[in-house]
Amino acid sequence: MDPALKHWVEETALLFESAGLPRMAGRVLAYLLVADPPEASAREISEVLSASKGALSPALNLLARLQLVERLRRPGERADRYTVRPGAWRRLLLEKARALALYREQAEKGLALVGEAKGRRLKEMRDLYAFFERELPKLLERFAEEA
Repeated sequence: MDPALKHWVEETALLFESAGLPRMAGRVLAYLLVADPPEASAREISEVLSASKGALSPALNLLARLQLVERLRRPGERADRYTVRPGAWRRLLLEKARALALYREQAEKGLALVGEAKGRRLKEMRDLYAFFERELPKLLERFAEEA
């Protein structure tokens, strides 16, 4: 792999790690975003990333469970191949939108305990998360219409 592209993969892996993915899963996902052809076997991924099978297998399983990556098998091949799943980013953002409800609900519980008059900071938290919870799905719909 080109050194500049390899550097990009590592940078992107760190970005994914800061969002909660384990670093190896981030490395795999970043690589699959630029892989040519767009799908690769575990062995190919292992070679490109200089990763052991022991480190790679849990990363691939996690990415598949999160529905960011899908397993494929070409006719006549024995090894699974992996590729970034179409619509993965939209699904990931919708999942984040559902998680926003937890923050809003927690702020509402706090407001119920301290009251609106004393809960200015909780009200700000509730209102922000309620806004994103409400608007993010609409934005994703608009994106789908424009894409």
